Amino acid sequence: MERNRIGIKDILIALKQLPKTVSIIMHVSKGLFFLIILFSVVAGVFPVITLILSQELINCLVQGKNFFDGTFIMFVLYLLASFAGELIIEAKGFIEGKFQYLLQYRLNYLVMEKCTDLSLEDFENSEMYDRIEKITGEIAYRPFQIFLAIINLLTSAITMISSAILLFSWNPYISIVLLVVPIVSVLYFLKIGQQEFDIIWNRAKDERKTWYLSYLLTHDFSYKEISLLNIKDYLLGNFIKISNRFIEQNIKILKKKTVFNIIYEMIMQVVSGLIIGEAIISAYAGDILVGNVMSYIRSVGLVQSNSQAIMANIYTIYNSSLYMDMLFEFLKYCGKGKITGNMKKIEGEITTIDIKNLSFSYKNKKETLKDISISFQKGEKIALVGPNGSGKSTLIKILSGLYEIKYGEILINGIPLKKIDIEDYHTKMSVLFQDFVKYELTLKENIGFGDIKEFNSTDRMKEILDKLQTKFLKKDGEYDFDMQLGNWFDDGQQLSQGQWQKVALARAYFKNASIYILDEPNAALDTVSEREIFDDFFEISKGKIGIFISHRLNAAKKADKIIVMDDGRVVGMGKHEDLLKNCLVYQTLYQAETYENEEDM
Repeated sequence: MERNRIGIKDILIALKQLPKTVSIIMHVSKGLFFLIILFSVVAGVFPVITLILSQELINCLVQGKNFFDGTFIMFVLYLLASFAGELIIEAKGFIEGKFQYLLQYRLNYLVMEKCTDLSLEDFENSEMYDRIEKITGEIAYRPFQIFLAIINLLTSAITMISSAILLFSWNPYISIVLLVVPIVSVLYFLKIGQQEFDIIWNRAKDERKTWYLSYLLTHDFSYKEISLLNIKDYLLGNFIKISNRFIEQNIKILKKKTVFNIIYEMIMQVVSGLIIGEAIISAYAGDILVGNVMSYIRSVGLVQSNSQAIMANIYTIYNSSLYMDMLFEFLKYCGKGKITGNMKKIEGEITTIDIKNLSFSYKNKKETLKDISISFQKGEKIALVGPNGSGKSTLIKILSGLYEIKYGEILINGIPLKKIDIEDYHTKMSVLFQDFVKYELTLKENIGFGDIKEFNSTDRMKEILDKLQTKFLKKDGEYDFDMQLGNWFDDGQQLSQGQWQKVALARAYFKNASIYILDEPNAALDTVSEREIFDDFFEISKGKIGIFISHRLNAAKKADKIIVMDDGRVVGMGKHEDLLKNCLVYQTLYQAETYENEEDM
């Protein structure tokens, strides 16, 4: 991505997103947008207006005019113009601040909305994670920064051109020389901007790592283990190592900017000195008045300061346009492996699932699933068992529509999953994964998210919670659905892993679904709770399709059908007794569990 040369063509390419940027910014509030433009134009003219008025005021004094014969009027006009200019600047600042808040939250919403459209494969791609991290990390200020740069560029350009016109009316050649220097300097300044953007973009992975190190050292979930392992110095050392590299890169760019600014300032001072010298000589010769000398000197200063502001704003626009290019590319990204499934909806309940010759691999690596062919029927309770890494969870994710089916097919009531409206499909299934989310929100939200359409059905929530024996969620014998769970926010109630799991189970059971899928629901539960959980699962999924993954075969014994997986294949299928006789993998799992139970006794 890094470039060694930069020219007009490169600038035009980088700025091609500017109209899109202006469009999306203007969409936030057209009224405020055009009001800011108006104030910016007026604010750009006012410095020259006050300069001309002060010139005329001084000329009146030098010429010895009567105070009430023009000097007083000029004095009043100068004060009014100065006061009006300050009011405009303050009003402009207020409107810009208001606009910034609107823009920040609007764009955050767009990015979050886009993230919900990504597939699971996208989130498992480190490059996509880097992109999201980069975009979300800068979205709070980058878009507004480019808008502010455009506005300031407009204001500075108007002030500079107005000042140059004033000088041009006196000496055309001088004003041209004064404008040429900034124009020539812009290209090199933008080259520095390209280098800065390249450095920041290319270190996105390391920035994500520093964020993660900071996250580990500033949150409670990792405190105990970091303290006991005494690895805080190691983690802090890694953070410092990466941070020092960032500091070194930043200082390198800062040095280039500083050297450029010094050289540019020296050239502008020489040019300004020549112009001011010419004005003083002309005044001594009687060609111009003292007030004109003063206005020309101030005009040179305005051209000089505003030319620097223009360069800085062009630099910001160019640099931020590269970010906006990345943002727009992300917003129009279709999603790798995203199942759009906008063709058919399922009528009634799901009664049959047929998986035929299904194979799957992550990022073209070794196959995780190999030629899987199995069927599920309404009313069946199916247990998926097998060693770690055998493909059980991957199969569940594909069945849930989270991965694209590339080889083989899944038929839902005889309809290929690829042709089914995925959102409609999701309304008919309830899935609890082993890495379930602990929503640091209220109890009602934690349960109600299971079926958002029934969010206010608190009687149903109470029924599910009672069934799961969640007394720890009661206050004075009643469930407080406004109770804040977790410890991230004020008055939150922290839960154990097992308690969080019961809350997650309640969320899964809250939905009246056709398919219930549990991935290791007993992972954080004791033996008694485990037995209760599976009893509840068999009861709730009665007359439905119930699928659960479990490492403990005691639970699997109760299933109507046990599917044994190993190395991505189905190596056994049937009842517990049959599998003990003819499935070597199941025999090994059963012997290991029996030995473990004996050791615990």
